[in-house]
Amino acid sequence: MKAYIRTIALILAGAFAAPSFAVTDREMEQARTIAAKLYLRWSNDASGYLDDVNASSMAELTARLKDKEKENLKAFQSVAVPKDYASWDKAKLTEFWSVTFFSSPLLKAEGKRAKGRVRSQIEKMTVSAPSAAAAKAEEPKAETPAPAAAASAAADTVIALPSAEGAVAAQEEILCDQQDIQAAAEESMPPTQNQSTNTWAYVLALVLLVGAVIWLMFYAAKVMKKSSGLTAADSADSAELREKAHAALTKRAEEIEDLRRRLHEEEERSASLGNELEKMKLENRRLSDQIARLREEREERGNREAEARAERGARAYRAEGASPKEELPEPARPVIKTIYLGRANSRGLFVRADRRPVAGHSIFRLDTNDGLVGTFRVEPRPEVTDLALSNPTEFLSGGCTGEDLEDTVGVRAIATESAGTAIFENGYWKVLRKTRIRYE
Repeated sequence: MKAYIRTIALILAGAFAAPSFAVTDREMEQARTIAAKLYLRWSNDASGYLDDVNASSMAELTARLKDKEKENLKAFQSVAVPKDYASWDKAKLTEFWSVTFFSSPLLKAEGKRAKGRVRSQIEKMTVSAPSAAAAKAEEPKAETPAPAAAASAAADTVIALPSAEGAVAAQEEILCDQQDIQAAAEESMPPTQNQSTNTWAYVLALVLLVGAVIWLMFYAAKVMKKSSGLTAADSADSAELREKAHAALTKRAEEIEDLRRRLHEEEERSASLGNELEKMKLENRRLSDQIARLREEREERGNREAEARAERGARAYRAEGASPKEELPEPARPVIKTIYLGRANSRGLFVRADRRPVAGHSIFRLDTNDGLVGTFRVEPRPEVTDLALSNPTEFLSGGCTGEDLEDTVGVRAIATESAGTAIFENGYWKVLRKTRIRYE
């Protein structure tokens, strides 16, 4: 186990002891342009056109920006950039533009998610070798880190990745760190390591295992956060659905109760109409019997009158002793076919009946074939209409039915929809069924 730890320490020491390279103005400008492009791309979801922009300088990038990205660029340019970058190596250049620069509070939180991609692209850059003076000034002191400190530094380098900037950027940064560790291990591998395949396999497995553990930690945190968010959203949605379902059920229950009430009213109304129908049937049979009886009485009266006339003729023949002359029956009195009736009172009796219309009194016209039963309707003459509409309660309600008989505004005529029926009884015409009218 000690041999493995010693091997890891040697790898890390070799990585730190590798020759450095200085950063030129052109390379600093290129790194800044990469960081600016990716920051602007992540700050605005509608900046997809930047994916097709290949710029090597800030001036070239600025010339191809839209208004929204130019506005976001102001925050990027407000962050101060050190002037001593000529002494930086590639690692420090990468560290500044992917970590230090994006820690500024002046930048938008959305744009900070791009730092993982910034690290990945800057690591692909080629940094020039330093000048002699710069190399001498920046020559690092020979210092061999302890194995435990080196391992702790490597762990700190990986764990320092921000976890609150989004799962995608975190995963990319983890992969970049894994690539750094693997590249450092390959570059600083001493020649003797090629002879120890098993030791190299263990080191690589350890690096991959550490990266996998860190990735699993980020993934678990992401899943837990997403699960908690979904649970809250699902609870809110469930509560809203329950409220909607309760409201719908309440409304449906009210509709059912209303239908039951209306059904009960219709049943009561049907029962009442059935009772009225039975009463009307009984009244119809009574009236039919009365009409038949009146006709029989009329026939009997006519027969008695004929017999009386015959008896008078016979007595006259016996008294004179002359041959009797054939006696012709008296002509029957003509039945009046049309009668003009006045208003009907509260008992359904027409207050007057005339052979001709009488102004100021006649309202209805009755047609009969036998003088006992007839049908009547409102006389359509204009003077009758004016008289009836002047007081519909008095002149029409006793013998008519219809909708809104009291509302006579704008009415010019009275139309009969169905004629009423009347019977001659005890010297008066009496309403059996009212006539139905409508206003026009």
